[in-house]
Amino acid sequence: MEKGNCIIEYPKKIYCEYVGKNDKILVSNGKSLVIKTKVSYYRYPLNKTPLNLILDKKFLIDKIYNLKERVIDSSLINYTIKENNHEINVFFDDRTFNLIGWQTKDIFQNLTITFISSIKRNEIFDKDIFKLPIKN
Repeated sequence: MEKGNCIIEYPKKIYCEYVGKNDKILVSNGKSLVIKTKVSYYRYPLNKTPLNLILDKKFLIDKIYNLKERVIDSSLINYTIKENNHEINVFFDDRTFNLIGWQTKDIFQNLTITFISSIKRNEIFDKDIFKLPIKN
């Protein structure tokens, strides 16, 4: 399990810094996604990843409008989205309707679960964080 801090700016931008031995950084500038650690650097076209859909607020709203919701433990609302060979489970807070997480499988069928806590909205931050990092 990894823990970190993320900033999301719609549409399609995310910056995450994970705490741990690899000091992983995940960045999307809206077109590409970079995952960088102390020892590795991966760059993907964003449109080939599930994050392309998850970070598109308009897509999410349009999709869930026509999907059946599932209430989990009286506190989470879950929708399953199947699109472009991706199956994505998105989770929203039942009270605030904030996006609080998602579950996907990567190209190797590894399950990835992201949970968001301590949500702050409309914060001011430096937009340069969405610039893709360079290789080591």
